[in-house]
Amino acid sequence: MSGIHPEPTEPRIIKKKKNRGGGAHGGAWKVAYADFVTAMMALFIVLWIMSQSQTIRQNVAQYFKNPGLLPGATGLMENSDMGGEMPTPGHSQDLQTPSPLKPDLACERDNLEQVRKRISEIIAQLPELRGLKDQIILEITDEGLRIELLDRENSHFFDLGSTDLKPETRELLKLISQELGKLTNHIIVEGHTDSRPYGTKSYTNWELSTDRANAARRFMENTGVKPGQIISVRGFADRQLRNQQDPMDVQNRRVTILVMFPEAAKPRPVEITKIGEDLNRAPEKTAPPGPPALSLPKSPDPGTRSAPEPEPPPGPALPVFKSTIPPPPLRLEDQVREEVRQLVQQEVGSGLTPGSPGSGPKNPRSRLGW
Repeated sequence: MSGIHPEPTEPRIIKKKKNRGGGAHGGAWKVAYADFVTAMMALFIVLWIMSQSQTIRQNVAQYFKNPGLLPGATGLMENSDMGGEMPTPGHSQDLQTPSPLKPDLACERDNLEQVRKRISEIIAQLPELRGLKDQIILEITDEGLRIELLDRENSHFFDLGSTDLKPETRELLKLISQELGKLTNHIIVEGHTDSRPYGTKSYTNWELSTDRANAARRFMENTGVKPGQIISVRGFADRQLRNQQDPMDVQNRRVTILVMFPEAAKPRPVEITKIGEDLNRAPEKTAPPGPPALSLPKSPDPGTRSAPEPEPPPGPALPVFKSTIPPPPLRLEDQVREEVRQLVQQEVGSGLTPGSPGSGPKNPRSRLGW
């Protein structure tokens, strides 16, 4: 009996722990939190871009279109088919399109200044264009960026008396077109000549200056400028000389490329209020004098006698001339006055005072037809 173990008097309790798949110390919440932070950062970036000026928004959009560092790099959105905005079902397309912001003139001036410096640096670095550095004038004016290509005695951008571009001119215009094609500003191309008579009566300096500007426009649109960015081609002949003291100076033969500010390209509205003020300040026209007021005859007093009218002195009768010109038509006011006069005469002739009972005319009077 001594080899038998006694049974335990207290029950044995066994605790089992359930595996909950990581519990409170897992890392799944970190992924959700990272997604939330990323979405918030994207939201704040979008809100920041929407609150900036038009120039900054254009620069950001241009970066996504052309994010490469090398010249002529093509971005991911350059050939994308998602150019338009997809309207939300049940909403109007006009309500979803944001209204364009007014561009900041200072930012536009800085943007064109950067383009001017970039073109000057590229021309100075390229050996084939380094010789044309002194013939290219880039300056910022009130209208925008003005690029002038000036001729010299031994260096011309066109063949003499022709509209054919020289090879170095093509390289220069290609460089300028690629830089200006990155902008959204409108462009005007102008042609100028000196005062030397050219051609015949059917083809003069006017036609030559216009054709050279049009040749530059055609080449620029084929090498980098966006379609519709050039809005005007002008030919001035010798009417806007660069050297006014010497009309025969060869520098007067030039082609001007004007990159305009957005505000300068808009047509000026007609000021209706100013026109109204000018009309109000105009001298008032005086009305022509009307017929004299008719004096109504007074009713005679029964207790007094009226003096007889004096007879005209004897003498030869004066000729009476009848006018063939019809009298002017009476106005409405004159017609009313005439009818009142006739009414008073009828009342006086009947022996009744005006306003007394029964003082009206026996026979109805005829109206004047007004």
